[in-house]
Amino acid sequence: MGNKITVTAAAALLGVTPQRVRHMIKAGILQAEKFGRDWQIDAESVENRRKAMEQKKREP
Repeated sequence: MGNKITVTAAAALLGVTPQRVRHMIKAGILQAEKFGRDWQIDAESVENRRKAMEQKKREP
């Protein structure tokens, strides 16, 4: 994993709640590692998900 971001930062980038980000981690949609009680999310996986969400919005 490359650069890592917090749940809060990922939520802001994706336009969802932190709870939804945690759900995406558990579902395997986002790549992340847990350090203590905090998740560190792979920034590239967040960017890939953001692009996929934007693409889905554009489809008729």
